[in-house]
Amino acid sequence: MKAKKWIVGGLVAAMATALTTWALTEGSRTLRTYAAITAVYQTPNPLATNTEILVFDSFAGHDFVNLALGSPLTTVQSNNVLALDFDCGSSAASLVVFDKLSSSNIATIAQSTSLTALTGQDNPSAAGPNHERFVMNMDIKTNGFLIGGSLTVAGRIYLVPSNGCPAVVTIDTDKSDDKVCNDSGALKNTDDKIADKTISGAAHLIGLANVVFLDGSTNTVLLPNGYFTMHRILSSN
Repeated sequence: MKAKKWIVGGLVAAMATALTTWALTEGSRTLRTYAAITAVYQTPNPLATNTEILVFDSFAGHDFVNLALGSPLTTVQSNNVLALDFDCGSSAASLVVFDKLSSSNIATIAQSTSLTALTGQDNPSAAGPNHERFVMNMDIKTNGFLIGGSLTVAGRIYLVPSNGCPAVVTIDTDKSDDKVCNDSGALKNTDDKIADKTISGAAHLIGLANVVFLDGSTNTVLLPNGYFTMHRILSSN
């Protein structure tokens, strides 16, 4: 049984979605981000309605965009895409909906509450580190059909040695450690028609989201396993 048959399939938003154009953090990069996330939720047992059964499904990046915007999951979002704002200096990050037409963020899906990064510098003569691994905790915001939740995200990102901002590379030299760090599936998902040949980073996650379902009820959806891949830079500040 697919979640898309249960979650906001054709529901008119139960609440008005307030969309605000968010200013980027000073010294940040907005990275186009793809997602592949396992979802688990409860639904009534059709054979015994006084019990619940567990249903397993998956979300792509465009599903989170639709949930945050209060749109049915079947909506094709040609201009609004999932992105990650990553602060230069790795002090904060946000998972956002980025509007390609206005070149700005229109909704915040999740905001970091803590972020710890360890940097590496392969070239001793360079101005600074060229990559890092990070772990961060994020709070899911209330927007559209998302009513709070939390994420723990761990991954890696390339850096510009001179300023510590996220960098984009054409050859992914850091992927050799992805398997041991559980990022092995991060590069296998896409949800638009652009073939990204560049990469900025990869990450995996665990968490939960409170989601408005088709019947208007708010239900907990577990996110026991998921992957992000960060590619091209959509905006710099």
